Amino acid sequence: MVSLSPANLVINPPPNFISNPIPQNPFFFTTPAPNNSPFLKSKFSSISCLPKSNASTSSTHDLHPNNQKQDQEEEEEFQVVTAVRSKYNDIVIVDTPKSRMLLLDSTHNVHSILNKGLQKWTGSYWDEFASLPAIVPKGPIAIYGLGGGTAAHLMLDLWPSLQLEGWEIDNILIDKARDYLGLSDLEKHTQDGGILHVRIGDVLSPSENVSGKYAGEISL
Repeated sequence: MVSLSPANLVINPPPNFISNPIPQNPFFFTTPAPNNSPFLKSKFSSISCLPKSNASTSSTHDLHPNNQKQDQEEEEEFQVVTAVRSKYNDIVIVDTPKSRMLLLDSTHNVHSILNKGLQKWTGSYWDEFASLPAIVPKGPIAIYGLGGGTAAHLMLDLWPSLQLEGWEIDNILIDKARDYLGLSDLEKHTQDGGILHVRIGDVLSPSENVSGKYAGEISL
């Protein structure tokens, strides 16, 4: 059995994170993002998304046409599609023209990302997990800390006959992931028979005996 976790991986680039937004406007994001992130072209950038009534136009820098064009390129439209607090997490899901992201906890780190269109890869550690089926015996693979299901999406896209079991302690998070992050699509059999079975519960609880059950494990 092989077990993978982000701590055991060399991540290049590092996972995307968003610090200190709250689930209401105004938002301020500071983001080192994956290669295909809709938020920025450089590795680090600040994106200010403020209501128009709060926007400041007093500086000469802001009035320069070239600066205005640059600011427009750096700013990315986004929408909060849901924000709720569960027993375990502060859950925020934001939508952009190119992706949808799950933000958790007071830090609002990005825990899951679902790209739109043909580009499935994230440019971050989730992509590394998709290689696990190639190095483990045939059998079910567990994902501990399923979240919004980014790793599961990538793995079933690459290995459509894969049998996955995704463990998540937060049932409200799972409900939101089903509604907004396409998780429910993974709970249907692919043409090759692959599927994600979602398990709600604490996999570390003594009542859950998973020892020897899986060919491989991913801890998120």
